[in-house]
Amino acid sequence: MEQKRFVGIDLGKRTYEIKFIASNGSVTGTNGKTCPSGRKELYKKLLSTDRIAIEVCALGMVMAKEIIQQVGAKVVLLNPSQIALIYRSVKKNDKEDALKLARLVQKFTNEELPKIELPTEHEENLRQILTELRQLKNDRTKEINRVHAIFVECGITEIKKSNLATHENRIECIKILKGIFLSQAERSLKKLELIEDQILEVEELLDKEIDGDKNIATLITVPGVGKQLASSFVAFLGDGSRYPNVSSIGAATGLVPRLDMSSTSLRLGHITKTGNSNLRSLLILAAWSHVRAKNGGALKDKYLYMTKVQSKSKKIAIVAIARKLAELMYSLLKNNTKYEKRAPVPVEKLATEALAISS
Repeated sequence: MEQKRFVGIDLGKRTYEIKFIASNGSVTGTNGKTCPSGRKELYKKLLSTDRIAIEVCALGMVMAKEIIQQVGAKVVLLNPSQIALIYRSVKKNDKEDALKLARLVQKFTNEELPKIELPTEHEENLRQILTELRQLKNDRTKEINRVHAIFVECGITEIKKSNLATHENRIECIKILKGIFLSQAERSLKKLELIEDQILEVEELLDKEIDGDKNIATLITVPGVGKQLASSFVAFLGDGSRYPNVSSIGAATGLVPRLDMSSTSLRLGHITKTGNSNLRSLLILAAWSHVRAKNGGALKDKYLYMTKVQSKSKKIAIVAIARKLAELMYSLLKNNTKYEKRAPVPVEKLATEALAISS
């Protein structure tokens, strides 16, 4: 019978450091390169009975999949931002980090570790598409800002960024430019046209990827939730089966406040901002669309209650609405139910009930 080993792999850009802890407590280690041939040599040293810890990163995801497929060992992907044992250590180097990773999987179960699940192929495809789409839209915004800056440099301040939103409007606007400023604007317009064509290509790719996905179809039925938010939710949070309850969704999206507790004192800080930043941004945008809509439903009622009755700031209230929206989306997927709109409750009634409770 093979003895179980605990393995920690610390990854660099081109090299790795690995530590083995045998069942008798003896520690051995080695290192190598992270290139394909180097990884093959590494996998020959692993056993199917090993329990392996790797900090999550792009290369870590690749290696975890390869180890599972080629070796059959158990791999635990750890969130590096939540491993205080490593990041707050006085003595820190690759060998020490690899040993500490091995110690973690030796002493703790999966439930006790800040573990990250490996995404499915569909989820990985969605992540790649959404990341590229976000980068292209950021590039488009930057290029529009450059064109607008050209007008400002010429002393033309009546042109707004909103006037440069479409290709046709941009063509008309730059006609008033002359000389080098006109040539600069024309080059920027060519870049913008190329970027916008690429955005359309990626959006078509996204439509093909989400076609037939029942979870995304369910989420889109929620008012204010578009295909990008629904796709991002499924890509980074899955179908809800990874999380034990609805309260864990707030923590997974980073929309819960930091807690500072000591004795009887309790302070709430800024939100943790853990998880994917793009998903969090899309949730907040969707929350704003809810509270500004005429028929915003229960979420709009809660926003009005927080801002008008509890005198909360709009920023604090909208984060709470975004968290509630994420919890609603989780509940729909977890319970396999469809969204049903509830009858709105007048804010005056909520205020009367609150005053009655307080008195």
